Amino acid sequence: MYQVIYMFTNFKLKLLQKKRDKNLDKRDTSQLHSQVKTIAFVIDEDDFKAIETLDTIASSLGIEKENCQVLAFQEYTKKVALKKYQIHHKQIKWNGTIDNKEAKQFLKQPFDVLIGFYNGEHPYLDFLISESVARFKVGLKSSDLRLFDLQIDVKKLETTAIITELIKYLQVLGKVS
Repeated sequence: MYQVIYMFTNFKLKLLQKKRDKNLDKRDTSQLHSQVKTIAFVIDEDDFKAIETLDTIASSLGIEKENCQVLAFQEYTKKVALKKYQIHHKQIKWNGTIDNKEAKQFLKQPFDVLIGFYNGEHPYLDFLISESVARFKVGLKSSDLRLFDLQIDVKKLETTAIITELIKYLQVLGKVS
């Protein structure tokens, strides 16, 4: 029984990878150099609990709290949601459709900067990042290079290092003053 479930899970992940690759091929980069007025984060809620850290990062970039959004991914459904936008793996179907109205709304918003706040490759989060229409995407170290326009080499709990690196690179790119 477990072998069948494992087989279908692997099949689903392979199909999500194909859909992710298609999304990367059709990505619009025409607004890549726009100024930062809105910011969004995609996080793994099971791995990251300090939501207030994200508000600190946004405010240090001069972004107001109402222009900062978070999409939290959960491996398993919980009763208490940390943020408005939340999705779990069962809401991402095998063919790449998303069965979550709030997550779809989040992914269709043209954020100026989207930060994938997770280390390494994560099939579901990588797929969500590829589905987003954000103008500029930032990832943490050891992520899939094709998904992000900028990768910073910091640990996700080092708030001051993240702020320093983000400000440094976004200033060089002319996205913040």
